[in-house]
Amino acid sequence: MIADISKHKSMRRIYDIIFFSFLATFIASLENMFPRPLPYFRIGFTFVILLLVLNIFSMKELILLVIIKNITVSLVFAYIFTPPFYLGLSGGIISVIMMKAFEKTKLLSLFGLSIIGAVSNNIVQLMLAKYLFSLPSIKILLPIIMIFSIISGSIVGIFSIFLNDTHTNNNK
Repeated sequence: MIADISKHKSMRRIYDIIFFSFLATFIASLENMFPRPLPYFRIGFTFVILLLVLNIFSMKELILLVIIKNITVSLVFAYIFTPPFYLGLSGGIISVIMMKAFEKTKLLSLFGLSIIGAVSNNIVQLMLAKYLFSLPSIKILLPIIMIFSIISGSIVGIFSIFLNDTHTNNNK
């Protein structure tokens, strides 16, 4: 299914972006319903969707996907234009930029790209939270966030590899 969309043009391409945005929204909504390991932290299973379309969508299309997903989730859970909205949006956009940049180098697998995405997402969110909430120092939180990012990025990376391999094997 995912490989088939690489040749879509114009309006059909917009429908593809909307489809994957709402698929990511659905996953994020499910994830928001479960308790979190730490306040404000999620595994980030929506990144599975981003990783699966990373080499098919352009940077603009990926950023649009993130924006649609963040706005939709924040509307559903009633936190649009609140600090969590801005944290999620900024982290999502920066992580897509980082993953796309590293994906172009062809040096990393989906697993490595997932860790890059998780680390960049969480570091950007931590830096923004420092200013939004006037935190005195983030040095204490940084090691915890890095460990959590590597763990969550690994989990998402494994899921992405599994889904990508399943899709690839089904098309043979």
